[in-house]
Amino acid sequence: MDEHSSQIAKDIASNIDDKQYQLAINKAKNYLEDQPSDEIEVLLVQSLFSLKQYVEARKEVMENPNAFTTNEQDFLLMINVLLKNNEYIKSREIVETFKANDSYYNDGLKLIEESEASFRSNSSEEIHQLAQKFYHISSKQTMYWQKESFLNGQHLPYDEFLKYSRFVLMDPFVQSVIKAEVIDTLRKVGSNEVVDMMWIDGKTKKVKMGEIKSLQDMNSYQLIFNRLTDEYMMDPEKFMLLSSYFQHQSILMYPFNDEIILDANRWYDLSIQAYLSAKEYTEDDNDDYVKLIEIIKRQFNSIK
Repeated sequence: MDEHSSQIAKDIASNIDDKQYQLAINKAKNYLEDQPSDEIEVLLVQSLFSLKQYVEARKEVMENPNAFTTNEQDFLLMINVLLKNNEYIKSREIVETFKANDSYYNDGLKLIEESEASFRSNSSEEIHQLAQKFYHISSKQTMYWQKESFLNGQHLPYDEFLKYSRFVLMDPFVQSVIKAEVIDTLRKVGSNEVVDMMWIDGKTKKVKMGEIKSLQDMNSYQLIFNRLTDEYMMDPEKFMLLSSYFQHQSILMYPFNDEIILDANRWYDLSIQAYLSAKEYTEDDNDDYVKLIEIIKRQFNSIK
């Protein structure tokens, strides 16, 4: 930060010390219109927070999260902003990424747990309404509205989110993409629970949350997309279509991708054949890969 910028930051900090929060906000916004600055971004959010403008503060935090990781005070400011917006799951996701930093992790988690306890004590009716919208997610038939219900559910404290996630994961009318997102969210918040999930084949599978990887870290996912890139990068249109297909296929299978796809090359060949061909396979086909790929293809084509 140059001398001019440093002086502006000092002036804004002085305004905050004098409780001239709106003046600090105006100065910070004027500066940030022309150039980014993590220090001034933090001061802007600090001022917004002091004026209880929590929604706007959340917007700033979500757009510039890295600005709040330099020191623990700024980090906890970011967590507090999220908690004021009932972003209990998002705040846990962020704190979990700092698990290697004992101070950030422990103090961040303490803030979250205290906020969750207060929310339970003072807003039981709001929790009830959020829970109803979440576990009745299948009453919304389209992907868009099921996604909206899922996002609303993330405003629940963790214990309630986990409780009602169990219902969602076993609901046959919840779209498989949403179930995969629920599982991935539980992974991101560091859950070690074992949950049951009605999978795309209609069978119930157990998911040991402490053992699963992110989709991008799965061997089968990496092998498939590496091969796809090698073979279709020079054909952008087909590459885009097939990437979308394989991405959706991978999400629908999550978190059992590596358990199912033991031969990634064969899976890839059969998937390409199924996607590019109009042929539909029947339940009489004895190839387990082909059966599963056909289920996925049908789901992919029926998304609303």
